[in-house]
Amino acid sequence: MKILCLHVDYIKFKPLKKAIKDVKELPENEKKSREVKEALVVLTAVEKSDDDSEVIEKLVGNIKEIASQVNAKKVVLYPYSHLSKELAPPETAEKILEEAEKNLK
Repeated sequence: MKILCLHVDYIKFKPLKKAIKDVKELPENEKKSREVKEALVVLTAVEKSDDDSEVIEKLVGNIKEIASQVNAKKVVLYPYSHLSKELAPPETAEKILEEAEKNLK
């Protein structure tokens, strides 16, 4: 797994269209534009070798450590495939990011 963390004053984003056909459709409330202030943005590329719960624990631990160092109370997990050429299948990446999100809450 590769991550790139950015401590930002704010980030604005809006899902425009699905990048991959096989991912599930977003609920209507998640399709609108969002702005998150004072956040740690974690750009994440899940790789082929990332398929166990240890990877999730390590990701969550790293995020919590960095967030505490920069005093960020909010985290934005953002899939960012450009960080790796050895990407995991979309289903694996989705599962890992969803589990990481649950563990961070």
